[in-house]
Amino acid sequence: MKKILLWLLSFLITAGFAVFQRATGPTYPARGSLLTASGVKVSYRLPRSCTIGANDCGLKLKTDKPLSGIIEWKRYKTSDPVTAVPFTASPDRPCAFAPDQPPAGKLEYAVYAVENGARSLIGPQKVVTRFKGAVPAWVLAPHIFFMFFFMMISVRLALSALMNWPIMKSVIFLNLAFLAAGGFILGPLTQHYAFGAYWTGFPFGHDLTDNKTLLPLIFWAAAAVSVMRGGANLRKWVLAAFLATAAVYFIPHSVLGSELDYSTLEKTGSQQVPAAGKNGRP
Repeated sequence: MKKILLWLLSFLITAGFAVFQRATGPTYPARGSLLTASGVKVSYRLPRSCTIGANDCGLKLKTDKPLSGIIEWKRYKTSDPVTAVPFTASPDRPCAFAPDQPPAGKLEYAVYAVENGARSLIGPQKVVTRFKGAVPAWVLAPHIFFMFFFMMISVRLALSALMNWPIMKSVIFLNLAFLAAGGFILGPLTQHYAFGAYWTGFPFGHDLTDNKTLLPLIFWAAAAVSVMRGGANLRKWVLAAFLATAAVYFIPHSVLGSELDYSTLEKTGSQQVPAAGKNGRP
């Protein structure tokens, strides 16, 4: 029963980390509700991540009355003029607001209600959304699976170390295998489909997502070496490896992720992400 409870606790802690990462990351939609100057109730969902060609980059507004508005957008970190697009809100109907961008391209936009000739802001003053290529389910699903179970097993091993219970030495190697499969095989494949690059972390670049994956590998590999040497200081290595993993998972998902340099794209005339660009996973 104790083992079952520990696995359940490990699952809940891991799920908490997953929700935290997704909900606090820069690709999480901006959500909220407000009352306009004329008394129209508005609930909004403004996307911060879009899949090219999927038509999923429309803002969603729910209103209790008809509402007209305008969306102003431009390419992120460019001197482009602002493009204004009028819209009419209706329940559960996305309002398309901008064209697709190349992988890792970003747009910034703001949404306004227009009532009696006056504008009022809906949502944040500036929302930044990022475009990515579609990642096949056969890559993305096992990538998520392996990374989730890697974290869950990490928690379980750390709990055993904290409680001075026997540490399942073979599970350390299994955990390392999950990390290798999810983070270093399927992770680069996911990144390639989304942004056109396999690996841009150390030593080839400074991508935070790649480097976040590299840090736990170092510590869990050290724990595995401790097992092979007879388990000296194994508890300390397991706790150190978990702390490194937890520190990584406390960093919101996609922070310092992909960002296309439009000036580079315009110089080359290419529609692909430059290999040296800042690439991150979706």
